[in-house]
Parts: sequence; C-alpha cells; structure tokens
Amino acid sequence: MRFRSFDTSLAKTASFAVIHLAIALSLGWLFTGGFVLAGMLALLEPAVNTVVGHRIGKLGIGAGRSRRQQAAMRSAVLGVSHLVVAIGIGLLLGGNFVAMTAYAIVEPMANAVAHYFFDLWWQGRSVRDGRKARPDGAQERTRTSTELPAST
Repeated sequence: MRFRSFDTSLAKTASFAVIHLAIALSLGWLFTGGFVLAGMLALLEPAVNTVVGHRIGKLGIGAGRSRRQQAAMRSAVLGVSHLVVAIGIGLLLGGNFVAMTAYAIVEPMANAVAHYFFDLWWQGRSVRDGRKARPDGAQERTRTSTELPAST
C-alpha cells in the first residue's frame, strides 16, 4: 500500500508530526547542546502539554461569556501554560533557564512557519492528485466528467 493512497486527515496529521518532531529535536539540540536532552524534551514536553491542555479545556474558563470570548480566554490560558510547561520541563531535564525560555518561544514559532508551508504543499499535492481538500483537513476524490456516480 502506498502512502499517497492513504490520504486522510490522519495521514496529514502523522506527516506533520514527523516534521514537528524533527524541528523540536533540532532546536532542542541547538539550545541544549545535547541530543539525548533534546530528544527527551521533544517527546516529554508535548505529552505534558497535551494533558495540561485537556485539563484546561475541562475547567470551564469564561463560563457565561460568548463562545468567542471563551475561546479567546482558553487560548490565552493555554498559551501561558504551554510556555510555563516548556520551560519547566526543560529545567527539570537539566537545561538552563535562558536556553529553555528561548526554546519555549522559538519552537512554536518555527513549527507555525513550517506548518504554513506544509499545508500549502499538502493542498497542492491534493489538487495534483485530483482530490479536493475539505475544511477538516481530509481529502475527497473528485470525479472526472467521464466517471459515473456509484449506484446504490
């Protein structure tokens, strides 16, 4: 089975996860000077932030406000907690405060830029393969004018 034929939002997520990990490892190594420390940081920090993010989502922050205000408040809390967790994990793993603060600021920005170009590539690839991107990131095969619809 070719990877290109398994074209779903899961494939897109898994593909970017590899890029995200490569960026986290590279920047972790650059800021810490150690590959093992960088690897531990690149694996442990997202895992802890996932749990923290889940718990923040359950807190009911902004209850009684509009959905937009709730989303903004949750995002702000999540952003601050992400920074604190990233610095804290780095310090626990033996890094210094300045290096971990720089990592916690630079790594998300680098991934945001990488995701922009990855998304452009993914959409272009879908168009070349005759697929139409859906808002949820999944792809659906578009019928050509010579194809007949499947009968039910």
